[in-house]
Amino acid sequence: MYFRLGVKKSREEFFDFERELEVLIRELKREETRMIVIKGVRRTGKSSLLQVGLEEAGLPYLLLDARALGPFSPERVYDLMARSLSRLTEKHRTLRGLLEKVKGVSMAGVEVEFVSREGPALVEVLERLGEWGESRGRPVVLALDEAQEFRFFPGFDGLLAHLYDYSGGIKLVLAGSEVGVLERFLGRGRTRAPLFGRPCLEIELGRLPREKAEEFLRAGFEQLGVRVKEEEISEALEIFDGIIGWLTSYGYLASRVGHRKAIARTLQEGTRLVRSELEAFLAQRPQARERYLSILRMLVSPLSWSEVKRGLAAKLGRIPSDKQLSHYLAELVDYCFAIRVNGRYALADPLIARAVSERR
Repeated sequence: MYFRLGVKKSREEFFDFERELEVLIRELKREETRMIVIKGVRRTGKSSLLQVGLEEAGLPYLLLDARALGPFSPERVYDLMARSLSRLTEKHRTLRGLLEKVKGVSMAGVEVEFVSREGPALVEVLERLGEWGESRGRPVVLALDEAQEFRFFPGFDGLLAHLYDYSGGIKLVLAGSEVGVLERFLGRGRTRAPLFGRPCLEIELGRLPREKAEEFLRAGFEQLGVRVKEEEISEALEIFDGIIGWLTSYGYLASRVGHRKAIARTLQEGTRLVRSELEAFLAQRPQARERYLSILRMLVSPLSWSEVKRGLAAKLGRIPSDKQLSHYLAELVDYCFAIRVNGRYALADPLIARAVSERR
């Protein structure tokens, strides 16, 4: 069902993006492809694409979602890895004997535990998995969702570079919604970064075009046997644009509580989520907080760089320096609160406008 909440796990639940899915499956199976990067703004279906692609490719995989198990920390990486290793060992019991030999790893049945939270244990586990994958002629996929968060694990980009260079039995897939931050993690523009210069296959997801978004809603309601009015679909598209995450939430609720309540609840819950994401971003930039909010409020309508500068100057009572303004806009784009299209800046998500209008 298209309106099933959460990450999709089968092609039947996965709407559109067929080309991107086929590319992902093909490149997962292609021996010479060492790393795949899936990027796009929040709630455009990256996690679903990743999960469906992994399932359909049929390769053994470890999936580490940086959002799982609470706030991200280096300590959490070991917990995420242990959980994913346990699931993999349950499917491939021969891994038990391999992992038992790793110093710092404990096995209880198929349950894996890192008794040592030191780097060497993690490196050895992944190297042994790579050897196992090579011996079977089927690589193990190491997939990181919200991969940019792993920058907070010291040396993790170096570990990925090591696996890329030396472990043909490990294939890397990195998905992320803070696109600019993800690209820095990948070493773009930083020649001394561990991952700099490693070729990768990129897949980018965006908003659904208007006609595809309409098709999605109609097909989802048809699956559920729910009849909706033309004006209801038009209103939902006007509010939520082509962000498939919001359209899914709206469709799920509309099939249960009706159009009007579904609009209200999706707006309320979605705005709360966006506000939380924005607050986390602003908390790291307290001195420039009001400037970021002012820019976002202006971007309700797409603006050029010079138009943003004039608007911010009017708000501040003085003209910001070009360097300052470029930094503010670059940060908003890097963290996917804004997008840049045809030389103009706009909000990446329609609910950001509501979140910033209520922010003080």
